[in-house]
Amino acid sequence: MKNKVLYICILVFFNSSCKKQTFQVDDIIVQCYDSKYQEEGYDIKTIIEDYEKLLVKDGVLKDDSGKSYLQVYQKIASDKDFRIKSTTFQEFDPWNKADKQIAMAVFMCEYDMIESAKEKDPKWLRIFSNYESPESVENPDLIYQAMVESLSENELNSYYFRLKMFHLFDMVNSKWGNRSLKPSVTTE
Repeated sequence: MKNKVLYICILVFFNSSCKKQTFQVDDIIVQCYDSKYQEEGYDIKTIIEDYEKLLVKDGVLKDDSGKSYLQVYQKIASDKDFRIKSTTFQEFDPWNKADKQIAMAVFMCEYDMIESAKEKDPKWLRIFSNYESPESVENPDLIYQAMVESLSENELNSYYFRLKMFHLFDMVNSKWGNRSLKPSVTTE
C-alpha cells in the first residue's frame, strides 16, 4: 500500500511537471526586462518596488495592491482633470537610461511574448487587444472592464502590471502636463 501511494505521488508529480505551463504575465519581466537590464546593472523588480513605495508615500496609491492601482486607473479614466503629483516613473525607468540597443531588445522581447500569449490564451488577446484598440483610447473604461473581468489577483499584483500602470500614470503626471491617454506623436 505504501509503495502504491508513493508511486501515485511520483506519477502525479511527473504528470504535473510535464504539462506545459500557461503564460504568466511576469514571464515578461523575467525573460525580457531582468535578462536585458541586469546586463546594464539595473534590477527592474527593485526599481518597481521602490517607485511603488514612493507612490504610496505620496498618497497616489492607497497601498501596494492591484486594486489600488485599478482605483487610480478609474480616476484617470473618469476625471479628465485628474493629475498625479509625484515624481515621474521615467526618472527611475531603465528604458530611459540603458543603451538604446538594450531598450530595443527589451521592447522586441516583450512584443514577441505578448503576441505569443494572445495566440495561446483568449484572455490575453482580450486584454492586450483592448489596450491597443482606438475604441479604448476614446473609452478607457473598456480596458478597465477587461482587466477587472480577466485578471486574477495574482496578475493584478504582478511586476508587469505595476510597470505598465507606472507608464500610464506618467501620462497624467502633473510634471508632464499631458492629459491624453494617447501616446504623443513627434515628427523628429
